[in-house]
Amino acid sequence: MKRFFGGSGGDDRTPAVEKLYKQNQESYATAGGFDPDDDWCEEKREKISDAVQKKRDQPFEHLTAPDECKDCGERLYSDAILWNRFNYPVCDLCRDETGRHKLIARTEAKEMYLLKDCDLDLRKPLLRFLPKKNPHNPRYGDMKLYLKPQLEARALELYGSFEKLEEEREKRERLRKAAAEKRFEKKIQTIRKEVRGE
Repeated sequence: MKRFFGGSGGDDRTPAVEKLYKQNQESYATAGGFDPDDDWCEEKREKISDAVQKKRDQPFEHLTAPDECKDCGERLYSDAILWNRFNYPVCDLCRDETGRHKLIARTEAKEMYLLKDCDLDLRKPLLRFLPKKNPHNPRYGDMKLYLKPQLEARALELYGSFEKLEEEREKRERLRKAAAEKRFEKKIQTIRKEVRGE
């Protein structure tokens, strides 16, 4: 419960703690000795981030861009976005950000294509990803965005066809429902035993 200054009929409903705080502090920004402009670790974090990015891209440095785009057959320049970020030979003119070349978050990729962490991180050839700040909260870890055609190719490599992928998804759904029913039945049995006094 907040305590307020003033008598019973006072208009000022500011909490006492906040009033004391405002008397002693010039601003919220510098409270606790923190100055938002004085981030001495920012440069170090950027260096570490650059080093991690270089290490992650190291296995792909020796690859040279193919001569032509996979979709249109036109010349593929080495600065094409999908080639630079994902080693996927599609020119910038053919790139479809919302359709065929959509970026998919790691969690969604694991659900859609029934992939495991080892399929995304360890299985050769390695899948490249684009790290991006989490839009829900920047304090959370970075999201890993994967390219849709590469995820589909990985799923086909594992399951053979999209039909088999759907069969596996249905099988997992049946197993999940059966396990839920089993848990429910077990709870019902324990409740019955408690009611009977066993």
